[in-house]
Amino acid sequence: MRGAMWTMIGVAAAAYLLLLARSAWKQGEMRQFLRSLAIVAALCVLVAGAVLVAMLLDSR
Repeated sequence: MRGAMWTMIGVAAAAYLLLLARSAWKQGEMRQFLRSLAIVAALCVLVAGAVLVAMLLDSR
């Protein structure tokens, strides 16, 4: 059951991003959209890395 919930959340997030991309494409702002998406992805990677380091340090 939990897997289905995360799948639905993932599908909803992907659909939302596709709608945003479509809107950006129609407005001629795809470059800005992709740049913003890359920044958000980089921030997520930084946070995930910090959490991973904290978990590794805590497990010792």
